[in-house]
Amino acid sequence: MQKTAVETGFYKRSSKLLPAKFFDIILCGAAINGQYSLSQASCEVAENYGVTISKQALDDRYDSTTVSFMKRIFEEQLTSQIDGTIHSDYFKNFARVRIKDSTRFDLPARLKEPFCGYGGKVTSEAAACIQYEFDLKNGKILDIDFTSAKRTDYQDAREKADDIQLGDLVIRDLGYFTSDVIKKIIKSKAFFISRLHSKLLVFKEDEKRISFSRLYDKMILKKQSHFEMQVLIGQKEKIPVRLVIDIMPEEVYQKRVKMARKESKKKGYQTNDEFMARAHFNLLITNIPQIDVSSIQVYQIYKIRWQIELIFKIWKTTCGIDKIHPMRYHRLMCLFYAKFLIILINYQIINLLQSGFYRKYGKLLSKDKCFKTLTYYFYKIRRFLFVPNQKTKTFIQSFAFMLSKNHWLEERKLRLNYIEIFTLFISYSDI
Repeated sequence: MQKTAVETGFYKRSSKLLPAKFFDIILCGAAINGQYSLSQASCEVAENYGVTISKQALDDRYDSTTVSFMKRIFEEQLTSQIDGTIHSDYFKNFARVRIKDSTRFDLPARLKEPFCGYGGKVTSEAAACIQYEFDLKNGKILDIDFTSAKRTDYQDAREKADDIQLGDLVIRDLGYFTSDVIKKIIKSKAFFISRLHSKLLVFKEDEKRISFSRLYDKMILKKQSHFEMQVLIGQKEKIPVRLVIDIMPEEVYQKRVKMARKESKKKGYQTNDEFMARAHFNLLITNIPQIDVSSIQVYQIYKIRWQIELIFKIWKTTCGIDKIHPMRYHRLMCLFYAKFLIILINYQIINLLQSGFYRKYGKLLSKDKCFKTLTYYFYKIRRFLFVPNQKTKTFIQSFAFMLSKNHWLEERKLRLNYIEIFTLFISYSDI
């Protein structure tokens, strides 16, 4: 840590508050779900290290070099994660299963310059966006990026398209997918599953445009609820993909139409017939060969994307990433890096325990329950590891034992969890 501080310019002259101690104080504040003032931090310094420092002097320590120091530590941990694969057969046809989404939240107005919001009367002047991507197959975090809320998902997808590698499976929401991004994924010899964007034109292989109203009538006549076909998407340069089609229940269709008409009325235009016809369907596109994944499996795999929404919920309710009180930009960035360092380490602990427990008990740990416990015991773990001794292994084993007793994922009626989806459609080829 001392070496990193020197390399980043954070440590230039002798000080009683050495980089490792300063880092520890930042981590203390990051572990709290709520406000952690500079006064509290200076008291923590005095109590733990016997160093007297005013809150103003502490605040002055936060500058661009401090951010570089925290960012370097975070990136080193990001690149040295341990595999937490639950089963070697899961998604064996893919190198990684990349799930990505973003979450946005308001910030104090004083941060509007680095974190520009959407403005107007409804939204905040300052807002942050966190782009997050993880590999569900290997249990690793692939990307965490802090940006202004004005930066779109499509911009992120376009700028980071080169990160996609041979054999990756990319599962993302509509905001990340356009024709040029899809072409880059295909060029990288990777795979994707996405919903079909309502503005993308769809053609048959003979390049005749598909009429979704006729397709709906045809499927109803034949009493088909599910259908698949090879199609071309786009207008100038048509891209061949598999189109997986599911007819939605009537109540879902009516809800979609009601929402669309309400939005159209607000913006002053009418809902077109093409949208009304498409609203009958759940439309997914993919380039995975049918021999590897059937159309039913495509639909089930895409459901796994919702795991990321549960992760965002944990970030906000348990870690308090959106509960930011007024502070300077550099201190905010250090706080973000510290919070996500804790998140990164906690997820590695949970993923590793989960893979071992699943092999032993055939059950899944609840990330939400485990995260709450790890957060609650943060200070106890930190103080214990301050002075490692012979009881360290015993302490870790007892902690793991506690998680194995009452931290299991609860089953929900009529809903498969992602391991059940794996087991039914992907893994155990002998069953």
